[in-house]
Amino acid sequence: MDRALAGRRIPGRTRTVSHPSAEPLSRRRRLRGPASDRGSTNIEMAILFPTFVMLILLGVQVAIVFYGRTVALAAAQQGAAAESAYGAPDGAGHTQASAYLTRMGDVLTDWEITVTPVTEGGGEATAVRVTTTGNVIGWLGIRFTVSQTAYSPIERFTTESDS
Repeated sequence: MDRALAGRRIPGRTRTVSHPSAEPLSRRRRLRGPASDRGSTNIEMAILFPTFVMLILLGVQVAIVFYGRTVALAAAQQGAAAESAYGAPDGAGHTQASAYLTRMGDVLTDWEITVTPVTEGGGEATAVRVTTTGNVIGWLGIRFTVSQTAYSPIERFTTESDS
């Protein structure tokens, strides 16, 4: 290149800067912000990340507890339906609810099933109430107790004169 043309600008050509350190210092500082903010993103993430993880794990724990409640209710409903069926043998509700909880695996631990006949005014049972209680294990080993109850009238053959 000719020394006489070295300092002149050629129309139509622009000068490109390939390295950030070649820019003026004031422009670099404007792009990054004040010098006191450098590294603040790392500190923010160090504080917020554990909070987000705890919120996610809390959501999972709530879902597990509600799932345990659903399983307990389903067992109680199946037990009530089996116990209140026409001509059902004694203990059919307990057997059916126990079989359901066994099939569901470890959703509920230390479960207990209570079958209670309901009498309304007379000596004969007119309905049955089945309560299923058990523990749901959390992700930190915390146990949550859930209890669900189902009610069903006992099916029986009646005539018009019985009403």
